[in-house]
Amino acid sequence: KSILLEMHFHFILHIFSKRFAVFVFIYFCLALNPLLHGQNKTFKLDSLKNKFLKDSIRIFRPRHIFPLLASDQRNSFINGKPVNIWGIKAGVTLYDRHNMGIGGYSVTNSTQRYLAKQDRTIYQNTSLQYLTVFYEYSFIEKRWWEIGVPVEIGMGKYKINSSDAATGRTLPARNGLLVPLGTALDVNFKPTKWFAINVMGGYRFVITYNSRLNFSGWFYSFGGTIYVRQILQDLRYFNAKRIYKKELEIVNRLPD
Repeated sequence: KSILLEMHFHFILHIFSKRFAVFVFIYFCLALNPLLHGQNKTFKLDSLKNKFLKDSIRIFRPRHIFPLLASDQRNSFINGKPVNIWGIKAGVTLYDRHNMGIGGYSVTNSTQRYLAKQDRTIYQNTSLQYLTVFYEYSFIEKRWWEIGVPVEIGMGKYKINSSDAATGRTLPARNGLLVPLGTALDVNFKPTKWFAINVMGGYRFVITYNSRLNFSGWFYSFGGTIYVRQILQDLRYFNAKRIYKKELEIVNRLPD
């Protein structure tokens, strides 16, 4: 009997110990639950913040090379007469300071000339088309100002069509090759990060086989510059910030 009682006692003690352990475990979990919730909320907030910082750094990371495409409209003079130069240029920007690429330009000018020796007036239509290779270094890159010096050299052709003003008779056309060289001072004032006011002035020297023709002259331009890359970066940043705030509100609704 004593053996049976002892076995029964050990069995009861074993059952009680297991139940007590389960009770302690449940109590411990219930006591720890608020703390775990608080730590989980803090962890989620830290994760959201770190993700937003990483996204911001990735959006505004410096890029060593990106494409360049721009119109290049200039005002100039040929033989003292004002002309418009219509152009476009394409290339790349390296390290935010070096612009290089190719440009294409076209000039059309109609004039009326009086030939004193022949005592007659002729109408002339002069056209120039040429391609250039350009390079520009921005030696000032500030929040409000960008100032650079572009240089260019190219090759093209000219054509001069003439007619007698009195009779309307077409005169022999003149055409040939030309080599333009130019440099300028290019200034951008940036009232905002997305837009700048551009002013450029310089000199164009043109080499031709006909020494009597002079296409050289000063040129200038006024216009605007739109920073598409900066706009895209800011839009991506605003979208990432919007998502971050939305997820932040969801996490903040969780109990502490």
